[in-house]
Order: sequence, then C-alpha cells, then structure tokens
Amino acid sequence: MSTNFNVEDQQHFKNWLGLNLHSISWEGRYFNEFEEFWNLLFPANIEIEDQFKKIEVLKSYLVKGPLIAWIGWLKVKLVCYLFVRKDFSLHELSKITNLTVREIALSIRNFMIERHPHLEERLNHHFQIGNELSSNLKLKYSDLVELYNLNFETLGSQEGEVLTGLEVTLYKDWQRAYKILKGSSAKTIPKDEDKKFLKSSKTRIRILVEIVLLFLMSVAIIFSVKSANKFYEEYLVEKISLYSPDFFWLDKNISFKPEYEIAKNDLEIKYNELEELEKIESKQVFRDVSATQRFEVESDVVLTSVDTLPKDFTAANLEQSDYEEVKKGGYRNTRYGRRKAYRVMMTSVDPTKTKEELVQMLKKYAITQVDNVKPGTSIPGGIYFNLYVPTPFLKEFLSKVTAREQNATILESKTIYGGPSNRNRVFIWVKSI
Repeated sequence: MSTNFNVEDQQHFKNWLGLNLHSISWEGRYFNEFEEFWNLLFPANIEIEDQFKKIEVLKSYLVKGPLIAWIGWLKVKLVCYLFVRKDFSLHELSKITNLTVREIALSIRNFMIERHPHLEERLNHHFQIGNELSSNLKLKYSDLVELYNLNFETLGSQEGEVLTGLEVTLYKDWQRAYKILKGSSAKTIPKDEDKKFLKSSKTRIRILVEIVLLFLMSVAIIFSVKSANKFYEEYLVEKISLYSPDFFWLDKNISFKPEYEIAKNDLEIKYNELEELEKIESKQVFRDVSATQRFEVESDVVLTSVDTLPKDFTAANLEQSDYEEVKKGGYRNTRYGRRKAYRVMMTSVDPTKTKEELVQMLKKYAITQVDNVKPGTSIPGGIYFNLYVPTPFLKEFLSKVTAREQNATILESKTIYGGPSNRNRVFIWVKSI
C-alpha cells in the first residue's frame, strides 16, 4: 500500500474536510495567503510519515492560541482520513504517524461515534485496545462497512463544526506559522532529534536565567537587610545612652607605688602623737549613739458637749489625762535592752466582750497594771492594756489571749526599762472593727 501523499490526495483531503475558505480567509481578503499556507503545510508527493513530522514541527514552534488547536484538529482529521479513505489499519497508522495505537484508536472512535451514535457500544468494542496482541489492531474501515453497511463517502466534518470556518488568518501566530513554513520549504524538515535539542536548549537557557535572577534577588535582599540592621543599630546607639565606668578622666601620672618604694620615715609616728589620737578616739566612740526617741501620734478627743470643756484652759494644760502614763515607753526595741517586752495587737468585732474575758484572766494569773492607766480603759480607737505578767504564766497567758481572736499578732522587743522581778511587760491593744 502506498504511503505517498500526492497532489490528488492533498486536494481531496482539503475538500473532504469541508473547510469554509471564505470565512477562514476573512471574507476572502487573505485567500491567496491561505492557499499558499495550505500548499506549504501539505506539499505534493510527500511521505505520510514526513507529513506528520511537518505538522508536529509547526505545532512545536507555536506558543498558544486558537491556531495551535486548529493545527491539532488538522492532524486528527488526517488520521481519520487515512483510516476512511486509504483504508489503513490501526496498526499501520501507528507506524506511519509515530503515534501510539491507543491515541489513534481513541481519535477514530470519537470520529465514528459522532457520525454513527447508534453504534456506540459496538464501536467501543471494536476500538478497544487491551494490549499489543489485540485482534483489533488489524481493524480497517472496510471491515466496519461490511459489518454495519456503512457509507464509503463519509465526510470529514459535520455541519456546525467551529474549526472548519475559524478565521485563523487574523491571529498573531498566523504570520509566525506562515514564515516558519516558508522558511522550512527551502530547507529540509528538522529531525526529531534536532527539535528535541532545540527545545531542551531553550529550557536550559530559561532555567539558567531564572537561577541567575533568583541569585541576584537573594543578594539584593540580604544586602538590604544588612544595611537596614546597621542603620537601625546606629539609630538605637544615638537614642539610648548606657551609664558605664569611664576611666579616661583619671590622671595617669598618679599611680600606686610598690611597697619597697615607700620610705620607712613616712610611717614613723611619735609616741606622744599616738597617745593624743587614742584619747580623741575614746571620746568620740559613743557620740553616734543617740537616745531612742518615741514620737507619739496625735489624736483628737471627741467632745460630747460644750460643758465638757475646761473652764480654765491655762490650768487644763497642766492637768494630766486619764489616758496618759506617768512613765512612757518601754516597748520599742532598743539595741542595749536586756529585758523582753511583748505587744499583742488584736482586732475584734466585739471589743467589749473581749475586754471582759481579758479582765477575768488578769485576776486568774495575778496580773498587775504597769502605771496609772487602768487595764481595759477604752480610748479612741480601741481598748488599752499595759500589764506586768508573771514569768511562769507568760506563755500560757499569751496563748489564751491570741486564741480569743483570729487576727492577733505578738511582737517581741528588747527594752531597757526595768520592772518587778520575775515579771514581764505585756502591752495589749484591742482594736475595734
């Protein structure tokens, strides 16, 4: 069987497609250009294998757009034309087109089902290629005509197909494809190896350019970040000042001398001068020890009426208050105290009841008052107890006193004030809440 694509085949294939030349050439304006393009794409007396290579090379030079789809559509239609008009088997088409059997079977199956949809299930069975030993590889169009009484004059395109009248001459890729075909007509058709080499070279160059650009961008980013950090550090140094030792103001001419350079005469002190220094030092030993002073907080006494005011204010200044002790102090901690005094600070919701319980305890432990203020005297802010507690009962007394209220604090201090032997001073302050 001849594999040559002659002039008659070229013209018959063009008519078989049913192209709308008036629409393709934009109302006939580019008719001559399209005719020349067609003759360059489908030259006379070309091998079918070279014809498919020519179509594939042209498709590889195009980037995108409808023209690529149109070229691919022509390629599929040429496969179907060879199957229908030249009666090639599927296996023979695979050899001369360099396409896989599955691709060819799928393209022809779709072509046949569009024209004979009622035979879809049967056609699917005929064009199913399971493996390389399948019996369907020998399928020809004449076999289908004999089985299903099909028409030999099957057209390549149906009514309403868009690509039969696509205005390809208006697209930008048209001039590019036209120039490619015009240039390749004077030269030999590039081989597959050359085409793959060109594509791989372009890919490698593009990858190399992208790597260089990424490297330059990375260097620029790193340099900008480093510059920004340096600028920000200088800015912080100007805004923040840290206090640090500065030794530049020292006089470098003054320095410590070794021990052997010090003359022995510098350390000699007369005996009389040493005695004078000892006398002065002995006089100033206790000058820094000041007497402990207690500063009392002033408080205002609430007057019930005007009648409670004293008649003679001069005499009132000389009178002693019932709340004032004759001997004050004795509970503040002093460095030189040898006796211990205790202060119990309490807060009570019912200070009257607490007072009654404490008064009973005073009788039980034979506790006496310290000065002229009677224990349990109510003064502004609370109740006042200034006591002498026998030492054997001190621990027991304090534990029972603090057990009366939850908020009770015991303070221990050293005092220089004396008292009766075998007794300790205890001050109790019951503050009302």
